[in-house]
Amino acid sequence: MVDAINERAGGIMQRETAITCFRCGICCVKYNPRITVAEAENIAGALGISLEEFQDGYVDGSWFEPGYFLLESHDGPCIFLEQGQGDKIASCLIHPVRPQVCRDWEAGWHRRECREGLSRYWGLSIDPSGELRGPPAKIREFRSFLRSPG
Repeated sequence: MVDAINERAGGIMQRETAITCFRCGICCVKYNPRITVAEAENIAGALGISLEEFQDGYVDGSWFEPGYFLLESHDGPCIFLEQGQGDKIASCLIHPVRPQVCRDWEAGWHRRECREGLSRYWGLSIDPSGELRGPPAKIREFRSFLRSPG
């Protein structure tokens, strides 16, 4: 596991610094993925339902673009987002068959979504030099969480 908290170039946080996703789910709250018909069929198959059932239950019917669907949101977040463990950890209910746009997402301190999740769920922040800031006990808890399996 990359200890991205300490990755810096010349003392300045690298804009591209990837981090281990800490599963806050903020990206899944802010964005509803646009998926291809093939991805929709793949997800429907994994759910054990027909494409039509998938469209009826999981697709935003008010949005139209030929060849694509927009996943429905559930009170804001993606319909497949499940919060758990005191809301610090989110899970994707279709992670093995998640859309390509979700597979391509890379967590990083340059992403406002990741910084928001760090602040909202852990009470921590990243300073301009790339250092983790907050109460020492919270920093220890967060680092321990990153090292834990799963």
